[in-house]
Amino acid sequence: MSIFLVAVIVLVLDQVSKYWIVNGFVVKELGYAGSLFDLNALRAFLTQSDVIVNNSIPKDGTFLVLSFTPNDAALWGIGDGNAWAVRLLLALTAVFLMLLLFFAIRTRKKLPALSKVIVGLLIGGSIGNLYDRIAFGYVRDMIYAKFINFPIFNIADAAICIAIALLVFEAFFRKVGVFEVFEDEYRSLFRLPTREEAERLQKERKKNKIGRFQELIPEEEEDEETPHDDGNEPADRGNGRSED
Repeated sequence: MSIFLVAVIVLVLDQVSKYWIVNGFVVKELGYAGSLFDLNALRAFLTQSDVIVNNSIPKDGTFLVLSFTPNDAALWGIGDGNAWAVRLLLALTAVFLMLLLFFAIRTRKKLPALSKVIVGLLIGGSIGNLYDRIAFGYVRDMIYAKFINFPIFNIADAAICIAIALLVFEAFFRKVGVFEVFEDEYRSLFRLPTREEAERLQKERKKNKIGRFQELIPEEEEDEETPHDDGNEPADRGNGRSED
């Protein structure tokens, strides 16, 4: 499956579900009439007692409950209410996404099938939440795992968590995965030794007990032998002329 097909599927599902929960549920069902871009007004509305009671679909859910909350904090609520944390998270997400897209484009034909799914999930999830932060100033969360009391999340968050779990699986049970292919591409870009060459050099260092810095120190050149008179040189050497 194509990396970007997976990313598009995740992005579409994420944005459609967010649109439905906010416009179809919060606006129409709960009766919010303010601006969706006004975080303070939205939070004030959601903290009303009657809204809190009704802000779940279904009310008797025991597994997953749909409940809307605007989240302007970082991961797991870190930096809640701090503008610097939100800006830092936004900048880090943007840098991560650009690097991910760069390597995904360059390695799309080299990645195994599972790795393509992983990268696609990461790209789709990152774009989904990044769009929310740029467009609204917060991330629209709506899924609550009631049975484990997990923080409210969305499809983009779920895609990223699934990708991380698959990365761990790949690292332990697959010989070649995202990390290996990306590392090879990084080494190729900066003209560094390949992974195989680096492993071979490391084995040679261990075998010969050579440190990494020792191999960079050139061996001392042998002193050139000074010419000496062995008695066989012609007597007229250095005269500058030859006999007629």
